Amino acid sequence: MIATLPKYYFDAVDPVSFLMDREIRAVEDESGLRVPPVPFELLTDPTDPFWASRWSEAQSLTAESLLVPHLVPRSRKAHELFLHAETSGLGRDALEEIFNAFFVKGLDIGRVDVLVGIGRSLGLDHTETKAVLDVDRFEAEAGHLTETADAAGVSTVPCLVAPDARLEGFHNQAAIGTLLAGR
Repeated sequence: MIATLPKYYFDAVDPVSFLMDREIRAVEDESGLRVPPVPFELLTDPTDPFWASRWSEAQSLTAESLLVPHLVPRSRKAHELFLHAETSGLGRDALEEIFNAFFVKGLDIGRVDVLVGIGRSLGLDHTETKAVLDVDRFEAEAGHLTETADAAGVSTVPCLVAPDARLEGFHNQAAIGTLLAGR
């Protein structure tokens, strides 16, 4: 019998996904298990009050101060950079840098030049990364991943999905560890 790996659905502009990612990484470091991250764009209007409530929720979950942007960019390009980095085995590193760029440094991760800079910091070729983002090389794959998420019943992020269980929204390391131990 082939075991199905759990998957972690995230949106690069969602502060609750950012915090959940940190919890998942801590569990991964402690347990040695790996949870593949999967991009899922919420597609909420960047001016929607939903985002203010997400920042409020995230702020209540952490002692550190998260930078609240004036405008929430679409995350599609950031997800494309993540997928591009995955082809070089750098997806997890790219996700961490994308999250840090947006939530810690306050950079606009909807901008190709910012994303190319992140790619370069990871050791990705500058010219290739720019070309990949300019021509939307991973747009179809990102769309396919969204369809796969829809088929798995994922409608929000963060969402950690295992074969027999799921965690939607923020969960701490104990809950994540319990879910992953039961996989």
